Amino acid sequence: MNSAHNSPATTVKRTVILVANSKGGCGKTTIATNLVSYYEALGRPVTLLDLDPQQSATQWLKLRKSTHIHGLAWPVSEPLSLGRLQQKLDQAGELVVIDSPAGLDPHELDHLLRLSQIVLVPVLPSPIDIRATTRFLQAVMLTPTYRRRPRRLAVVANRARTRTKMYAALRQFLTSLKIPYLVTLRDTQLYVQAMSHGEGIMDAAVSRNLDDRQHWRLIGEWLEVQRHLIQAMPGFR
Repeated sequence: MNSAHNSPATTVKRTVILVANSKGGCGKTTIATNLVSYYEALGRPVTLLDLDPQQSATQWLKLRKSTHIHGLAWPVSEPLSLGRLQQKLDQAGELVVIDSPAGLDPHELDHLLRLSQIVLVPVLPSPIDIRATTRFLQAVMLTPTYRRRPRRLAVVANRARTRTKMYAALRQFLTSLKIPYLVTLRDTQLYVQAMSHGEGIMDAAVSRNLDDRQHWRLIGEWLEVQRHLIQAMPGFR
């Protein structure tokens, strides 16, 4: 597979989904790992690029022992340069999910946006997380790459209890962004347990909760629409 990617005669229409937020602990790895397990459930080969120094997604993938998910880890001490990131993506397939680290500086964020077409932003229902996400989204929109060509942005509310005041504040915040707000993931220990066993919510042994599965179908459907729209655009890369 990799030899085809490296061939000059081959044009790979690669779709790169960046899972990012400047705030740590908001669930980036949870979103990334469950997203690739969703694609695996559909029988679609997918690459998981783990840029987080904690390498939690890489450990999850080792536990999973999947043949449909191609894992790429990033050396912990290596800075995120555009050239090296592109070299990593040259080893990937046509569908890539990036688990990004917290605290990206403006240059690193711009590098990742140059290589991505879609950005999923997880956010927790707390004042600190809402403020951090506001600053992060502003930083995304101010990058040279985004200003040249806006990426597809969407927000996923994570670990939210829907009958709380903080959830109401989060909903108001997300509505004010005028950015697609896809789903609210339940506040359940199933995600933690699944992570520790190399599993995903779409795995039958993890959750039979129809809401959980529907959340990931909604995310996947939105991503598929964006993928088709992007591929129809001139200059897709």
